[in-house]
Amino acid sequence: MNYYAVKLLELIDYFKLERKDRLPCIGCAEPAHWRCIECDENYCQDHSDFHHKSRATCDHRILTFKQILLSPRSLCTMRNQYCTTHNNKPLEIFCKDCNRAICTMCAVTQHKTHETKEVADAVAALKAKVDALKPQISMSLYSLKQALTRVKTAMREVNVDAQVASRQVSGMIEVCVSAVREKERELTAELEKKKRLNSEIINSQKELLEGELTSMQTGREFVERAFIGSEVEVLCLEPQIVAKMDELISGDCPNITSDVDRLSFTPSGHDNIFKAIEVLGKVGPAKPDRGPRMIVDENGELVLLDNEGNMVRGETRDLLAQLKKNIIEEEIRTEDAERKSHLKEVRRNAEEAARLKALEPPRTPTPLPPRDFTQAITFSRCFGKQGMETGMFNGPVGLSHTDKGYLVVCDVHNNRIQVVRTDGSYVLGFGVTGTGVGELNGPNDVCMFSGRNFLVADTYNDRVQLFAPTGRFIRTIGQKARRRAMFMQNIPGSVKKTDAMEGLFDKPFGVTVNSKSQILVSDMGNHRIQVFEKSGEFSRQIGSRGDDPGYLMYPYGIACDTNDNIYVCDLGNQRVQKFNSDGKFLKGYRFKRGQ
Repeated sequence: MNYYAVKLLELIDYFKLERKDRLPCIGCAEPAHWRCIECDENYCQDHSDFHHKSRATCDHRILTFKQILLSPRSLCTMRNQYCTTHNNKPLEIFCKDCNRAICTMCAVTQHKTHETKEVADAVAALKAKVDALKPQISMSLYSLKQALTRVKTAMREVNVDAQVASRQVSGMIEVCVSAVREKERELTAELEKKKRLNSEIINSQKELLEGELTSMQTGREFVERAFIGSEVEVLCLEPQIVAKMDELISGDCPNITSDVDRLSFTPSGHDNIFKAIEVLGKVGPAKPDRGPRMIVDENGELVLLDNEGNMVRGETRDLLAQLKKNIIEEEIRTEDAERKSHLKEVRRNAEEAARLKALEPPRTPTPLPPRDFTQAITFSRCFGKQGMETGMFNGPVGLSHTDKGYLVVCDVHNNRIQVVRTDGSYVLGFGVTGTGVGELNGPNDVCMFSGRNFLVADTYNDRVQLFAPTGRFIRTIGQKARRRAMFMQNIPGSVKKTDAMEGLFDKPFGVTVNSKSQILVSDMGNHRIQVFEKSGEFSRQIGSRGDDPGYLMYPYGIACDTNDNIYVCDLGNQRVQKFNSDGKFLKGYRFKRGQ
């Protein structure tokens, strides 16, 4: 037995109790914080001092638990390992049943019926077991080190990305501020020009009025001074006085017709400026660094980086005009790329639909039971034809009916749901191609939920959507499955398996509702049936991939009977399976191809 390891584990437990003041002293009820290495006992402060001063134990080493754990080699000086029952015989035998070391006398007396072996052999066996586990531990350590290296690299990348993004934010703000300053200078120059023109007009009017005022004041002073002399002199100046008075009276005030307007600044487009600031940029995952933009070069100058990545220098006004032109060109290029990508996605979905359709078993006419052929059977009606207009279909696959007797059809290749009367007349249609809420991509099944709502298996969007009777979107159930990798434990070179999480879909093809308003979905790509509560919360899973009874492979259609038994079209296994409402397998119906 590894006495050193056992004592070390024991000291760790003592240390936990000592930190909580719950480890008692051997001599009293006070908390113990000291331990004698030789005596292997715990002491409080008072008993520790007494033990150290005693003549018999003065040479013993007394340490705190923290000192022992920081220097565990001090345990190696513990007293020798001898049997206390048989006159201190050495402990040479290990009892596996009691899991402790014993002497040879104990082995033939108290432990004679137990499984024993020599201590050296037991240590060798334990070492061999540890050596066998070392490669796995080394692999785990290597994986952890690699993961830690990746985390540290990711941390450095985060810091670098943050610094680069910060510089980009500062550069963009500087571009915007430069553009605003340029506009400020333009408006200020225009204001100074209008101010100068108005000042010139006002100054000319001022000079004219001041001249007229000076002339009238001079004439008035002449008339007033004429009466200062004698009466004879006044009468002699009568002609001049009368003439001056007539001149003053007949003089008109100059006609000032000014076209000077009051100066003011009328803000315009500030709402657009605020909107532009809101959409100026956002912090998020890194995107390819492309497209025209204004940047700050190594010299601190504002330059334009065009669509080809070339730096263009010049006046700020010319650079902004060129930037606007390049942005328009880039938007046109981006729209073309998105349109091509959408067309590729549509073709890929069509190929996937064709592949899945090829997996469907051939539909052969079901033999009819014997009947009276003397009674004529007449064809009732046929409605609809291929097309994209209302009332036309392009791949109708799923069918249900409303409480009013209307038929609900999944028009899969037109990515819509159409509601028609039994005579084929159009009632309602909803759904458009897309991946957003309320949009459809390959709807393959539909059923009624809570009486009037439509529950649609939106197959290639990997979800189930709920719509109101008017076709208005209500909510989504589930989303695309993100598979997680798992490895078989303790088997080197084991193959990787995948497992889908609860509530996630991979091509849901069928959907139905039982009497409890629970939603059942055939999750085809994950080879299982998922059951959801009325609220949309995941309830349970039925089946997994396999060909044994109760296992599924590409489950397609699904239905429930009046007892809530579940019937599943197990497409990959060429059979129909029956489960009870709890998901327990009941019965299987196997069919051969062509049967």
